[in-house]
Amino acid sequence: MKQAIENLLLKSPRILIVDDDAEQLSQMVDWLHERDGDLYQARSSEQALKILNQQWVDAVITDWQLPEMSGIDLIRQLRSSEFRGPLLICTGMMLSPEHLRQAFEYGANDYLRKPLNGVELNARLDNSLQLYAHRETLRLFNQSQSHFIQYLSQHLGQGLQQLLQLQTLASFKAQSENGLSIQTSGSQSPVNQNLASQGKDHQLTQSLVKDFHKLMLWARYRFSLRHVQFRRFELKQLLKSLESSFSAESQRLVLRGGRELYLYSDPDILQRILTQLLDNAFKYTPGKVTLKVSQEAQELRLAVIDEGLSENTTLSEGELERLTHIEHAGLGLHICHELLALLGSQLQARQTSQGGSQFYFDLVQR
Repeated sequence: MKQAIENLLLKSPRILIVDDDAEQLSQMVDWLHERDGDLYQARSSEQALKILNQQWVDAVITDWQLPEMSGIDLIRQLRSSEFRGPLLICTGMMLSPEHLRQAFEYGANDYLRKPLNGVELNARLDNSLQLYAHRETLRLFNQSQSHFIQYLSQHLGQGLQQLLQLQTLASFKAQSENGLSIQTSGSQSPVNQNLASQGKDHQLTQSLVKDFHKLMLWARYRFSLRHVQFRRFELKQLLKSLESSFSAESQRLVLRGGRELYLYSDPDILQRILTQLLDNAFKYTPGKVTLKVSQEAQELRLAVIDEGLSENTTLSEGELERLTHIEHAGLGLHICHELLALLGSQLQARQTSQGGSQFYFDLVQR
């Protein structure tokens, strides 16, 4: 049974605990260690910020009294940097109503009085994560809805408008030429003009029908995105499936790395992303296309690399950078952007030394 998006953060959250008291820090780690997610520890706000610059986390639990930068100042700095996850603050001294007001005003989601209790800590954290997950789910779906409507309006709407203009023009020409039987020298006959107009109409209609079916496929899939299934699986299973999907392009497809690696993610969403990236590459480049999997520390990088659009045409760094922004992406890359957001990643692109293009993304390997 698939797991709802709003429960993902409850199942495997990444939590940073900040406390300068080694004994208290160890106690909180013991209380939280049974969760499936990762735990990070810091003895000061400065150390916490260094960790946050290197790792993304879902929630932070901090003591108020810390050397140099206090826990409340850490919370204020994180909120000013647009950190959206739960921030819990603990204190045994700042217990007045004014301190409580200050904590929430600076961005804390909850306020725990010391001495701490393991049951209360886990319950407060679960509640904060649940509220955060609901907000994130709503944000992602609202964002997806906005992008979908914008794409529908820009691409399908503009195409229909062009088709209407062509049909209006053809009708006007047919009326103006009605009854004329004399063809002047060098001019195109009404019959030929109508045939040319009908040809353009047919091509545009075919393009609109194709876009319509893509959009409807995307719409149906978006309804299923309310549920995702994160599990540990072998990447070689995914690679075999991709080889099968692109059997017609077997002479052009090159797979490098990843066959002995495991990943904790949603294999269905990941396959849809890679299928879309490979499909785009095969469509726009005549040469070979490489799917490369590389490992660095706790992350896996998956990259789709092509040899360029043609011998005389390449995408510049600026053009590739533009495609990494969802508002400038075509339908295929647009879908990739949305799906990668669900996996906690984002699409990046760069030019290869041979003049080709590389579209890639990183996933945390748990």
